[in-house]
Amino acid sequence: MDWTLKALLAAATVWLVMAVARRSGRRWAGVAAALPTITAPTLAWLVCERGVGFAVNAAIAGVSACAMLAFFSLGYALAARRGGKRCALLCGLAGALVLAWPAFEASTRLSEALMLGLSCSALALFGIPRTAHEAPARTHPRCALTCAALAAAGLTALAATAGPALGSFATGLLSSLPVISAAVVMVEHTQGGHRAAANFLHGYAWGLFGKAAFGTAFVLLAPRVGAPAALALACACAGLMSLVAPRPLRLSAPARPGYPRHGLE
Repeated sequence: MDWTLKALLAAATVWLVMAVARRSGRRWAGVAAALPTITAPTLAWLVCERGVGFAVNAAIAGVSACAMLAFFSLGYALAARRGGKRCALLCGLAGALVLAWPAFEASTRLSEALMLGLSCSALALFGIPRTAHEAPARTHPRCALTCAALAAAGLTALAATAGPALGSFATGLLSSLPVISAAVVMVEHTQGGHRAAANFLHGYAWGLFGKAAFGTAFVLLAPRVGAPAALALACACAGLMSLVAPRPLRLSAPARPGYPRHGLE
């Protein structure tokens, strides 16, 4: 399938998810950003072009990469309390790089990948500072979300087209990079300060459990029920896991006169 079509479909998926999420507050936007909106279409292309076996290996790598995403969110949230968004972004990327080698080593077995991904996600979930109050956004970040969707589209095309030549781990890693979360958290950091960024990343850390559930379900089901059914069931697992949110995610910012209630509006 042409890579342009892959990019357009991924962009539409990302934009739809973020358009819905911006009505529900920063924490739920973080949860939505962690959904496998890039990973799922990438696996679909890989099944068509490289077979189920290669897609399964890439999915295991994606589960393992959740550890890197968790440390990205933790590093960004902790650095944002003392520095600007550029410093926080660099610290987040540094945190992801620290887990690059462990993620690579764990990417060959689902049990090891799942253990690493879940443990790091739990550490990020409890380590990111949280607050029940959010500063209202001053502007509607439509342009920023459009840029995030286009970046995600390009990454999907790259992962599905060039990734197979680099191996299953590279494909799984490329399809799991925090493109959407990095773009949106910098917008939130600029508009609402480090507390807004932390609230978004707290939701993102919880959403990684859904992302890990997606990869695990696909790996276990694809060889048995076929790739299309496995993808559908895996997406359902990710959605259900994301909806069963802990209590802090249900907290919302109090409305202020003259300001919108939701974080992304």
